[in-house]
Amino acid sequence: MNYTGVLNLKKKAGPTSHDVVASVRRLVPKKTKVGHAGTLDPMAEGVLPICVGAATKIFPYLLDCQKTYRATMVFGRVTDTQDTTGETLSEEAPGEISLEEAQRFLDTFRGEGIQVPPMYSALKVGGTRLHELARAGKEVEREGRAITVFDIQALEIVEGSLTFDVSCSRGTYIRSLCHDMGALQGTGGCMSALTRTQLGPFRIEEGIFLEEAEALAGEGRLSESLMTLSDALSHLPAITLHPKGEERFRNGMQLEQREYDTAEPIQADSRVRVLRVGGELIAVGIGLPGGGRIRADRVFAR
Repeated sequence: MNYTGVLNLKKKAGPTSHDVVASVRRLVPKKTKVGHAGTLDPMAEGVLPICVGAATKIFPYLLDCQKTYRATMVFGRVTDTQDTTGETLSEEAPGEISLEEAQRFLDTFRGEGIQVPPMYSALKVGGTRLHELARAGKEVEREGRAITVFDIQALEIVEGSLTFDVSCSRGTYIRSLCHDMGALQGTGGCMSALTRTQLGPFRIEEGIFLEEAEALAGEGRLSESLMTLSDALSHLPAITLHPKGEERFRNGMQLEQREYDTAEPIQADSRVRVLRVGGELIAVGIGLPGGGRIRADRVFAR
């Protein structure tokens, strides 16, 4: 049975992303590679793609996928972790905040910006994860990183608790966004709940819980729920090789535009899915300057 593909798992609050990977590893044959794309904090829920078998090789191509979250934050409370799991550093009544006012605050984060990663994060500085330093009582200087907030919408505010949707780039910490929102409002704020609703082609409404995956594995049907490599990379444009082009490509030759079909022009330096007739993913390629030429970046099928 072929255990290669990506499991669109819906993580529950509580376990770490590593815990979820360990649970899935028990469901597949021994020595099968398993890894996750896009870490979720223990308190966070939602989409956690689990790469199985050869699909672990596509992880780098999922890193830059746009992500969408539904978050809830509370105004008036500041914690050391920037969420409600941490120690309270200050607390005061935020007063009345309307949904329209909350939206104005959110709009200030729309577009490109710089965000300083929180101390309680998995980011490494000098080979040590920031959260390990934080728990040891150490705080180090962190460089701000470029992020993009593509869209952000206030949904509901009840007694100082705001729920909003945000679509953002890789490296965006929603906890930090909530913290900064509170600072902008004046009384502080921290995140109280987070659900990732989409990561690239992976949507929460199409995902399954770990318990469902376990049931499928017990019936010998887990492989049926794995997304193919091509579908998992559907955020990349696709080309379909002509048979002679495929032979040249496998021999390390660059592809010429006449050797493949595509629905859209291939831009230089852009990554593309290289498919054989029938839709199977052969490789991820990179567009070269001039004339639609493509070279292989990583080959999956031989």
